Amino acid sequence: QECGADCAKFQKSELEYKFNKKALERPYTSQHSWGKTYGEHKRHLEFSHDQYRELKKYAEEIGIFFTASGMDEMAVEFLHELDVPFFKVGSGDTNNFPYLEKTAKKGRPMVISSGMQSMNTMHQVYQIVKPINPNFCFLQCTSAYPLQPEDVNLRVISAYQSAFPDIPIGYSGHETGIAISVAAVAMGAKVVERHVTLNKTWKGSDHQASLEPNELEELVKAIRTVEKAMGSPVKQLLPCEMACNEKLGKSVVAKVTIPEGAVLTLDMLTVKVGEPKGFPPEAIFDLVGQKVKKRIEEDETITEHAVENHVRKAKC
Repeated sequence: QECGADCAKFQKSELEYKFNKKALERPYTSQHSWGKTYGEHKRHLEFSHDQYRELKKYAEEIGIFFTASGMDEMAVEFLHELDVPFFKVGSGDTNNFPYLEKTAKKGRPMVISSGMQSMNTMHQVYQIVKPINPNFCFLQCTSAYPLQPEDVNLRVISAYQSAFPDIPIGYSGHETGIAISVAAVAMGAKVVERHVTLNKTWKGSDHQASLEPNELEELVKAIRTVEKAMGSPVKQLLPCEMACNEKLGKSVVAKVTIPEGAVLTLDMLTVKVGEPKGFPPEAIFDLVGQKVKKRIEEDETITEHAVENHVRKAKC
């Protein structure tokens, strides 16, 4: 919240529903392990229902949204009962079609990551979720921790925007640093998800792919700046450019002395920063063939009242 993020998201598993017995009994001897078996490891790390209620209450007190990825159907049931503002579907459940259907039927907004999936699968996901619950978005994501820049594929954001124009598209990143996530926002990502840790050197495979609070704060600031900078697609001279235009904007100037009554040709004209301002440079070809009403000295700007019945073409 102090970093300016909108939502804190955890991961909720009901271990007997997420893993089968053999998976929970699998020996787990990694340096990241908190138990002899994968089940012991996960039980050590998993927050209880009461701890989740406490976290949600705290989030409400400090004015931030709180939710979690429901890592199995029972976890989704619990989160629904907890009344989270939206469901996060982790990449590992994106091709779990029965889970998607049940989750969509709860009627809450859904944020669906797409790590490990193909475009074909994402089309299927869209076709399953959309008729049940139109309020969802996809996040481009690559499931590697930490993620190398060459595996990010930000261009998938554009592919999703083309394929699914009626839903927001976002980005879930496991890379180090903030540059890539900022670039995702510049490409139009409407949701950005990043892992956060208090210390990247802690035990656990996710910490090194996470942001520390100072980086999260920097990321949020950068995103807010980029959001402002996206601005308008209309290209026009802006009020903030007037000073520069006054000082450096060029005008059509007489290259030679032009006698009264002469018909202008291109070799009589040049373009310079002129005082006073005259015709803008883009009018130079329109001036060719026009008659001048009075003598114009060499190096003088050509102004409207020096040219006979000149009708300036309207700028489109």
